[in-house]
Amino acid sequence: MTCPCGLRDDYSECCGRYIDGPESAPEPESLMRSRYTAFAMQKIDYLKETWHPETCPDNLDESEPSCWVGLEIVSAAMDEEEVEGEVEFIAKLIYDNKLEVLHEISQFDKIDNKWLYHSGEFKNPDQKASKIPKSEPCPCSSGKSFKNCHYQA
Repeated sequence: MTCPCGLRDDYSECCGRYIDGPESAPEPESLMRSRYTAFAMQKIDYLKETWHPETCPDNLDESEPSCWVGLEIVSAAMDEEEVEGEVEFIAKLIYDNKLEVLHEISQFDKIDNKWLYHSGEFKNPDQKASKIPKSEPCPCSSGKSFKNCHYQA
């Protein structure tokens, strides 16, 4: 299975080694990609494990939207000590036959040699979800029309 994170690698060799395996993400970008994949695959336990305990929501469960169809990493950086990091990304989600685009700058902290998501700032908080015409190409880049791909009747 191709990993949802967008690198086009096999899941088990990409984000799966962090989500299902013993490895921890080595830097903030890898953690961001694996968390995106966990959202897409409803791997809630991994999301909780990689969320900073000060900011992890109590109500995180399988009811989270899961039709994530695209991730673009805009930039990623760490401080000199490699204990704080930042990732700017754009993620796309289909929900209720509408496309939501989330543009966020996320903050990460390294605690006990493990990267954790701390918090994020949305760069487009006022952007509304846009209805996807059935005849248009699906935002997931499958090459199919939305009606023949992710459309929910």
